[in-house]
Amino acid sequence: MTGRRDHNAQNGPNCAVLDVGKSFAKLSVVAPGGAILAERRIATPTFKAPLYDAIDTDAIFAWLLKQLAPFADLNIDRIMPVAHGAACAFIDDAGELVAPVQDYEFAIPEPFAGEYAQIRPAFEETLSPALPRGLNLGAQIFWLSRRDPQAFARVRHIIPYPQYWAWRLSGAIASEVTSLGCHSDLWSPREARFSSLARTEGWAGRFGPVKSAWETAGALSDDIARATGLSPGTRVHVGVHDSNAALAALLSGWPADREPPALLSTGTWFIAMAPGGTLDGLQAGRDCLGAVDVFGRPLPCARFMGGRAFEIITGGTPAMNNGHLDIDAHTLSDVMHDAALALPSFLDAGGPYPGLRGEIRGLKNDTPQTRTALGLLYQALLSTTCLDMIQSGRDLLIEGVAARNPLLCGLIAALHDGPVYCNAATSAVTTGAAALARFGEAMPPRVLHRRVKPLLIQDMRAYRGLWASAVTEAVAA
Repeated sequence: MTGRRDHNAQNGPNCAVLDVGKSFAKLSVVAPGGAILAERRIATPTFKAPLYDAIDTDAIFAWLLKQLAPFADLNIDRIMPVAHGAACAFIDDAGELVAPVQDYEFAIPEPFAGEYAQIRPAFEETLSPALPRGLNLGAQIFWLSRRDPQAFARVRHIIPYPQYWAWRLSGAIASEVTSLGCHSDLWSPREARFSSLARTEGWAGRFGPVKSAWETAGALSDDIARATGLSPGTRVHVGVHDSNAALAALLSGWPADREPPALLSTGTWFIAMAPGGTLDGLQAGRDCLGAVDVFGRPLPCARFMGGRAFEIITGGTPAMNNGHLDIDAHTLSDVMHDAALALPSFLDAGGPYPGLRGEIRGLKNDTPQTRTALGLLYQALLSTTCLDMIQSGRDLLIEGVAARNPLLCGLIAALHDGPVYCNAATSAVTTGAAALARFGEAMPPRVLHRRVKPLLIQDMRAYRGLWASAVTEAVAA
């Protein structure tokens, strides 16, 4: 757990942002101007349910209450929930979970996965590619409905994961488009309504009303107010998908006289987004998709599990620490000149090369430093691949873990056709979520960014050619 507080910046009212990610859960208190006054973090707890790996939502909730209590003196008047997109909660009439919230990395077993593949809508309708494990939320719902029809009959509400946390805090039931439209198979972005699958299966009627992320879902429940010392009038907002919170910060805070750039949101997942870009040419088989932004507009995206791949390549170094080992441009150059390659894919979790098995070649001097360099090169090459697939030939803004690593930013800048900037804020997800909570009430903070100087341009472009040839050969094999 980490934490920080600034007792000189407590002028409120302030916003608490609960961000429940795949790897970490984080609680932040954000001032109206975007300054983060306090922050706490834990590794996201999971457990083994009888049939699958599950997220320990009760443990997260207990941790949240414990952290909110000492923050009560920070003049919090609203809470904005944020979470990843590939999870939901099944709630019965008594307000209890019918089944634990599933971890999307658990693979839907056969024959259920095969049966689901036969009924899921076409990509043209949902802009949602067929993904492995439980990454298509519709597959999780289908599995419960078919493996245990009696349990599914008890499901009164299906609640997307960010809105589940709004419900835990307020008791209000709602849905929101950024979660519904996140490779779920449940939403038709072009028609702005539930997909044919969700309607035919009768699932659409079990979701709460679709509201905007910034709307107030309800007030903080009296029990939680008493337990934490927060005011009973504290607003709980509907909530938003995590990467879309980062995009909202970009769209609302970017200078009005400049075209919004493409965004590379980085963490466990690296997600390339092209707001206002074309949906033509999206390659469903390579983990391209049309997500939905907070205003309901289709959003071209491509992604890969960059943080997790880095950990595998380096033998366990956490992605969030990838700039803390003693490496420099010379280490990167040496690895490139040795023609050492990390070839995709190291995880069965989508990405641009889903049919390939990860491989490391030619690493002559195998040390923690060279492994870190190889991991950064891999992240830069896959990031550029994703950006190219969504035709993001414009300025680029990098946010998240990668923005705190000047080496990685410089490698990406060496390959990108156009200026590259990194977000100077600690977390665009956090600041974007807080800005959304004030939508319509105050001007959002401007996006603070700095220009990235390309690193090892000639070496990196020659190395990309070598890497691309090796990948092409692997695909053809």
